[in-house]
Amino acid sequence: MQSDLCRIASPEPPSAARMASPTSERAHHKGKVSGRISIADVQPLLSTSISQQLLPPQHFSGNPLDRTYDRRLKFDGTSKSEEISLVVVAGREVCVRESSSSLRSSGSTGDAGGGTGGTNTTATTTSGGGVSAAPAADLQALLLNATDPELDLNSESICLTWVYGDAAYQLPLYLLGQDRTERWTFALDVSDCRAGFMEFLRETCSLGGGVGLSDLRAALPQLSRDAAAIAGQATALSQWHQSHKFCPRCGAPTAPVEAGLRRQCTSTPHHKLYPRTDPVVIMLVESPDGRRALLGRNKKFTPGMYTCLSGFVDQCESVEEAVRREVFEESRVLVAQVAVVGSQPWPIGRYGGCELMLGCMAKARSYEVLVNMDEMEDVQWYDKDELRAAVEMYDVMSAASEGDGLAEPPMSVAQLQEHSLDQLGFFIPPPLAIAHHLIRTWALHEGPWFSTLGGLGGGAAANGSHSHTHSYPHSVPVNSAVADGSIFTPGAQVQGQGQPGGVQEPAMYARGRL
Repeated sequence: MQSDLCRIASPEPPSAARMASPTSERAHHKGKVSGRISIADVQPLLSTSISQQLLPPQHFSGNPLDRTYDRRLKFDGTSKSEEISLVVVAGREVCVRESSSSLRSSGSTGDAGGGTGGTNTTATTTSGGGVSAAPAADLQALLLNATDPELDLNSESICLTWVYGDAAYQLPLYLLGQDRTERWTFALDVSDCRAGFMEFLRETCSLGGGVGLSDLRAALPQLSRDAAAIAGQATALSQWHQSHKFCPRCGAPTAPVEAGLRRQCTSTPHHKLYPRTDPVVIMLVESPDGRRALLGRNKKFTPGMYTCLSGFVDQCESVEEAVRREVFEESRVLVAQVAVVGSQPWPIGRYGGCELMLGCMAKARSYEVLVNMDEMEDVQWYDKDELRAAVEMYDVMSAASEGDGLAEPPMSVAQLQEHSLDQLGFFIPPPLAIAHHLIRTWALHEGPWFSTLGGLGGGAAANGSHSHTHSYPHSVPVNSAVADGSIFTPGAQVQGQGQPGGVQEPAMYARGRL
């Protein structure tokens, strides 16, 4: 198996090592027959007026693999094709191959949350708006003959036996799905021997120093959309399997079963474990007058970055309830109307979990902000013009760096964020995160997001005629904060909402500390 793996991994060009492209007519036809729906298939559905209320497809979504449950049930290890594809993972790390242009690049970019990272990449403008990195690397998928004797696809716990030196490893496989050429694709978990396996790929298989394990968050700007979705699924499964090796009910060891789709307690058969996804609400809170949005930051963020408020959904709690609770807990701002506008899978979530980010627009019914210092470092109201400038910073600066006759490479995301911090005093997350698209969609939307129905918005501001041109400060000094208990009283809350004659605007946007 050693020489066989070297033979198939080393000479394959990057295009052959990746999943098959969905652009061919034959592959597209197969996708239709097997029930797959691609982004291209649903574009006519998004061309209606409702598309103005939806976010564009997000990173980690749009997985090109067919992973419907009935399709995966057909895998039994006996109906083998000529080869299978292996995506090498170790927890949150995935095996990638850097391109030659990436190895020559010297720029660095930030992660999806806006922090600085260590990856080398460049930024380009996408058709959906904003800056994303040009794919400078892709998954180093390994092609292996399905009949290889070291490949066990018939057992309850499928695995690959890998011998390196004097050690033998049973590397677990997790079924990911089928690509458009109907090749089975698996995640190969090398968490127990990551250093040795990478040395094997670089030296024995002669793949060179451009191949290695990279944290998915750091590699995300380099990966194509399809590769990011596959890598996200693979790393999410690896993280879950690595953190559930023992039964939470009896403490006995567990083992992966059903091609890695779940784990089974080795002591009590009816103790079954399934991969979990944690729902998280992330919301753009619009002020009562529809002219400002509430953004915040915690102490872990890169200095200068402000983003949408977010939080986990509690047990037996609706999305709308979670939005209202989280906003109140972090800022003491009261929320009335909530609308879900999009979602993003996030396999690189907090504490090693896979999250589902539920993007929402929310309508505030109070203005004053009291920052919960246990959770947040700062929460502020931002004018729509300010956020529009922050959004366009990603677009304008990228276009400027690609002007005619300029030999300079495009600016990296980190450079764009630094420029935004110098010019505006803050920056927002890059387009890799759903928070960016919530801010972008709201900032580029003319007038308030919510209508005057139900007594929200109201008056001239809701009709789009901004008759009040003066601006208010983001916050006031702590010693000027409202008295205790005022968060439960009207205080700076809008008076006369929904009444003829418009709203009475507050004297200022008050902020204090709990």
